[in-house]
Amino acid sequence: MREETVIAAGDGFAVRRVTMRATTPAWTDPDMSPGYHVVLVRAGVFRARVGGDVLLAEPATAYVGDPGRERSIAHAAGRRDAWTAISLAEEAMHELTGGARPAGAFPVTGRLAVRHRALVAGARRPADGFELAERTARLVGDLLREAPGGGPARAGGGAERPGGRAERPGGRAERAAGLVEGARELLALDPRDLGLREVARRVGCSPYHLSRVFHRETGMTLSRYRNRMRVLLALDAIEDGHRDLAGLAAELGFADHAHLTRTVRRECGHPPRELRRLLARD
Repeated sequence: MREETVIAAGDGFAVRRVTMRATTPAWTDPDMSPGYHVVLVRAGVFRARVGGDVLLAEPATAYVGDPGRERSIAHAAGRRDAWTAISLAEEAMHELTGGARPAGAFPVTGRLAVRHRALVAGARRPADGFELAERTARLVGDLLREAPGGGPARAGGGAERPGGRAERPGGRAERAAGLVEGARELLALDPRDLGLREVARRVGCSPYHLSRVFHRETGMTLSRYRNRMRVLLALDAIEDGHRDLAGLAAELGFADHAHLTRTVRRECGHPPRELRRLLARD
C-alpha cells in the first residue's frame, strides 16, 4: 500500500511525503518523470532503478533521477519505507547547477538530514510559496554541493563515495560492491545491535576484509557509517518529541547521554536541545 501527500508546491517544484508497505518484492511498474526527482529516505531501505543503474536507497544515501529515464522501485515485502520526494522542473534544476545534469546516489550527512527535516517541519507551518521554494532550492543545492567532487560519480582522497560502487571493471570489483551494499543495508536496518563480526558473517567475509573494502569503496569507515545511521535515528526521536536523552542513548547503543550529545553535535552541527527547537512540529 502506497500513501502519498503533497506537503509543499510552487513554481517549478513539489515536495511529497511518501510511505510504502509492499506486499511483494517485485519492481514497481516503470514510469518516466518529465523533470528531476530527488528522493531522501526517512525510514527503511529499498532499491531504485533509474535507467540502467540500480541504487540502494537508505537514510544516509539519497538519489537523483534526471528527466527522460525510466524509474522503478523494489521494496522488501511487509516492511514500511518512508521518504520525501522532491520534483523539480528541468529549468529549475539547471538554475541550481549552472546547467549540469546531476543523477545518481549522493551521501546524506547529519547536517543535510537536519535541513531535510527542517523543510518538512516548515511545510507543516503557515508559509508562502516563495519561502518554501527557497527552502527546497537550498536543500537540493546543498545535497549536490556537499557530494564529494561535486557529483555522484566522483570522489577521492578519503572523501565519501555515494552509492559505494567501484569504478574498476571485473569480478573483484563487483564482489567488493556487493559486500559494501550488503553491509550498508544491514546497518541501515539495525545500527544498534549488530556487531562488526555479525555484519561480516552475514555478508560472507572476514571483519578485517569488510572494514578494508568498505573504507576503500566509500571513503568512510564502518564505524562512521554506523554512527551516522544512529544519529539519524536520534534525529527522528528528537523530532517526535523524545526528551529522555539518557534513555535514547542507551536504546541506540551510545555509551551515555554525553556520548550521544557529542556525536549528534559533530554530525549535525547542533546539540539535541537546539535540534528539538529547529524540528518542532508546532
